[in-house]
Amino acid sequence: MSNIQTEHLKYGIGIVADYSPVGLGMREFGSESMQVSAEKVECRISNVEYGIKDNVLFEHLAENVLDAFEIVIEKDTDLFALTLQALKKTAGAYIHIVVKTGVKATMNEHIMNKDFTGVIIDITLEEGSHVTYIADQRVEKDQFVIALRRAFVGKEAKITWIDVAIGGSVANSSIYTILEQPRSVGETYGIFYGRREQFHDITHTTMHVAEHTQSNLKTHGALEDKAKTIYRSLIDIREHAFNAVGHQKEETLLLSSDAHISSVPDLEIANNEVSCSHGVSTTNVDEESLFYFQSRGMDTQTAKQAMLHGHLGSIVDMIEDNALKTDIMQSITEARGMTNASSSPLQT
Repeated sequence: MSNIQTEHLKYGIGIVADYSPVGLGMREFGSESMQVSAEKVECRISNVEYGIKDNVLFEHLAENVLDAFEIVIEKDTDLFALTLQALKKTAGAYIHIVVKTGVKATMNEHIMNKDFTGVIIDITLEEGSHVTYIADQRVEKDQFVIALRRAFVGKEAKITWIDVAIGGSVANSSIYTILEQPRSVGETYGIFYGRREQFHDITHTTMHVAEHTQSNLKTHGALEDKAKTIYRSLIDIREHAFNAVGHQKEETLLLSSDAHISSVPDLEIANNEVSCSHGVSTTNVDEESLFYFQSRGMDTQTAKQAMLHGHLGSIVDMIEDNALKTDIMQSITEARGMTNASSSPLQT
């Protein structure tokens, strides 16, 4: 057990993440802390320069987790369920997934937490493989999760992330996409929803290492009560990544004057033969917007529910599995205490 300082992680002027409720430095990681339907292997985490080095949370996790698993996907699969079942109050694991040449797969990761779960998940995409990875990070309001997910994308391969961050007292979801080979593609789509005093710390990063690579980062979030989110995004285009294309957009809907979003979009470009854009926007629910819905017979809470579903639904709709889409939207409805409300309350 090592003593680490996680009370005030500074991400910029006036942007501070408080992880003191997690008590990470006081937690002891034992073996057999997590159950995964995969082959157990020796824990060896490489490429620490991507998301681990100089990040105190994941550096600590990489040094302390004992459980490690490997999954090899050798044939096409419509929906591979990856359930991470915590067996102890403090659970941690490293998971390496290899997707073989030309394979197309959709994976749905779901964390079954007890109190604290920390995971590092690496995906290696071989040439021509296509992966849709749904990071379904829905946890109870009084629990803690930190998760680093990384994809190393081969020639003409494509990774599509759908990052779902709902609930948790303190939750970190960090995604790194490394476009290592020519004509590789990385797409990161995300939603986050927080209420009460929940805190989300979200990082979406794409690194263009090779030429003729493409990326798109798009996230929609919604906050109410006194919830807080830090959203950081980076498109990093390296010196030899000529003809790279990268775009980023983040939009947050604030349903309360006490909710707070800190958005930090960034571009790092080391050559001139690129096409890039980035932007963020924040929308507050105002009286005019509420009046529009109220004039159609809705009360204030139902009107907010309609705006919330419309805002987040455009990202959730990218999930092809209809049952999973419905379940995610229902989780948001239930979190707001609107279980009797329709998921599509607006009638025209």
